[in-house]
Amino acid sequence: MLLVITRPDASGIEKENAADSHDTYNSPRLRRRLILKSLKDRYGDISTVEHPSSAEDDLSPYKTVHDQGLLDFLESAWEDWVDLGEDGRDISACSQRIGGDIGGDDAESIPGLIPINFALPRNSRERPGNSVYGGIAYYCTDMCTPIVSSLLEELQWDGAVVKMAVERAVAAVSASTVDDSVREGSHVPAVRAAYAITTHPGHHAARDSYGGYCYVNHAARAAREMQTLIGEGTKVAILDVDYHCGNGTAAIFYTDPNVWVCSLHCNPDFDYPFTSGFADQIGEGSGWGSTMHMPLPPKTSWQKYEEALSVAMDAITSGFGAQGLVVSLGLDTYAGDEVSTKRAGFQLSGDDYTKMGELIGSKTNVPTVFIQEGGYKMDVVGDAAADVVASFCKSKG
Repeated sequence: MLLVITRPDASGIEKENAADSHDTYNSPRLRRRLILKSLKDRYGDISTVEHPSSAEDDLSPYKTVHDQGLLDFLESAWEDWVDLGEDGRDISACSQRIGGDIGGDDAESIPGLIPINFALPRNSRERPGNSVYGGIAYYCTDMCTPIVSSLLEELQWDGAVVKMAVERAVAAVSASTVDDSVREGSHVPAVRAAYAITTHPGHHAARDSYGGYCYVNHAARAAREMQTLIGEGTKVAILDVDYHCGNGTAAIFYTDPNVWVCSLHCNPDFDYPFTSGFADQIGEGSGWGSTMHMPLPPKTSWQKYEEALSVAMDAITSGFGAQGLVVSLGLDTYAGDEVSTKRAGFQLSGDDYTKMGELIGSKTNVPTVFIQEGGYKMDVVGDAAADVVASFCKSKG
């Protein structure tokens, strides 16, 4: 059985579509709805959908993996931006909506906030300053991850979704100690995994920075939550199958020996994030050897991807001995996904995602949480995501 955790229906599709209009390719609210629809339509017999009763009050639960300054900025940035007024909002800091900017001071008309400039690489002299411009220059790494009116509420719901998914996954494995005959006699299905369908991805968010459409790192938080629930020192593996390297996740745990991060992604010599994800970046200090980057060449097919994924899963289970698994599920490996450079892109499609889920599931039986990351080919993203998690749940580790 697959347990799907997501937020209740948002206030309105029109508002969500307006929020999605800040980028040509990134439509995270639509992606969330499409994945949920595919799961209900195609795998309703093996999946159950649950919702948190409320959003979290703030972003403080993410302090286990993020700098407090970053969280404070994300909580206050929109109001600070609004308070500047139309005359005070510099045009260089306004994200361009699809179809052109909309003027005015109501929440839906105010353009998103993006950096005017960027801080120098981290050193002791750099600081965010007191203005919203200084904050975004310090914490944001690009110009395509805007602060918008709905962001804080969405992140608070995402946090509640992640927390609930981890709790359900850990509880399900604890309950699996019940004798199978007892479960069958009472018609209680065994929950194989929990799937946190967050609105926003998170794997590019590092301890004190955000970007790449990611604001806070859900996979990193899930790993910490899992350790808290299972016990101190629990070995948790994070498997990132997004097309782009999970650079933020790797950075957060780069010196941590108890969280093993493995990312399969396009070679950063060819695609984002360009500066992280190389095979020789394996962790440092007590975390030396706890990072495993597996850069793959442009146009990678399922045959080559399957080989790398099999190596990764063997390393997670036999090598590291993971007691918990978090899967950063990105679907931008699909052939034709446009969020890749012109020279790159992978060639996975169709049944490849069923095979992906089967392979991962066949090699593990520890508490497992899938976290939604990227995926921008909207005509296939729902089915691809559903195929991965459903086939995982049907397999036996």
